[in-house]
Amino acid sequence: MSDSPLPDYVDARKIFAQRGSVKGLLSLERLSRLLGSLARPEGEVSVFLDFQVDDSGRKIIAGQVVAKLSVACQRCLEPLTITIDEQINLLLVADEAGAKKADPEFDPWIAGEQKIDLAELVEEQLLLSLPIVSFHGDGPCSDRVRFSTEAGRDSGTSSKDELSAESPFKVLEALKKS
Repeated sequence: MSDSPLPDYVDARKIFAQRGSVKGLLSLERLSRLLGSLARPEGEVSVFLDFQVDDSGRKIIAGQVVAKLSVACQRCLEPLTITIDEQINLLLVADEAGAKKADPEFDPWIAGEQKIDLAELVEEQLLLSLPIVSFHGDGPCSDRVRFSTEAGRDSGTSSKDELSAESPFKVLEALKKS
């Protein structure tokens, strides 16, 4: 993709009439809502957007967003770099009613004004693409975290004798014998 910065906005009438496209880099500083989800405000976002009008007159924004972002690992809370490679397939609509009527193959994008704010569009796509849970697959926390399959028991630390001594039925067994 291009090394030039992505424009702030595009004029919807012109770009769809010309069947234009834009590509470039987007600074994370312009994505304030996304910054709240990141561990560090570092990374890069590459964007390619193609503006098309199909045979039935629908305005479609297709493209790709590739981002390298630093999120917090949910195990150790240390920074973790992830790559998001998201395909964009949006249908430009005027209001909520148009969004409800949109084909399921498209995600509706409501644009009431003539200007389309590209940073807002990209930020929304990135927020929707963030994984629900991020953690190191191989890293500093993967060796420290062990999950037990038995409730109330550390993995591999209790012996059979300790388990039988802790059994609540030991008291009943003693009462039965007396």
